Amino acid sequence: MFRKNRLTLMTGIVAAALVTGTPAAASSWTVDTSKSSLTFVATQNGSPVEGRFAGWNAEITLDPQAPETGRIRAVIDTASAATGQGQVDQTLASAAWFDPASHPDAIFESGSITALGDNRYEAAGTLTIKGIVREFALPFTLTVEGDSARAQADVSLARLVFGIGSDIPEATVANDVTVRLDIVATR
Repeated sequence: MFRKNRLTLMTGIVAAALVTGTPAAASSWTVDTSKSSLTFVATQNGSPVEGRFAGWNAEITLDPQAPETGRIRAVIDTASAATGQGQVDQTLASAAWFDPASHPDAIFESGSITALGDNRYEAAGTLTIKGIVREFALPFTLTVEGDSARAQADVSLARLVFGIGSDIPEATVANDVTVRLDIVATR
């Protein structure tokens, strides 16, 4: 009797998921890095300096209808930071800045994902740069069309909290750096 009721209950859950189109678990998304970007804008001597990370990837598991079941883990190759300005790029690769020789990866790992309404979400977790771990909230928008999704975010990051460029005063390079994500993924 118990076994039959359990089977009926399981069948009902699966049928309800199929009818409503809600997956039983969060979907895994594959990032298309050729269509995605991870960029940054810093201010040096009052002028913007734009750059990008060429090497990065993310593991994303997310159901927009149940974001609390999701998980995001992004790994950024710190040696891939480039602005196209030789002197700035050499500085970014130095021990005082990203120090890729000792800290090759920066890592964001979500602990929770929350829906904020109107296709807006927030992934709260930790960000590790140069071995320094800090709590970090990543607000983003998400548009899903069929099996394709696009997530976008603009977030301010305080470089000195992570010991990035600690040898350069804020009057020369501003502490706040804008990081922009534009991620295209499929499931």
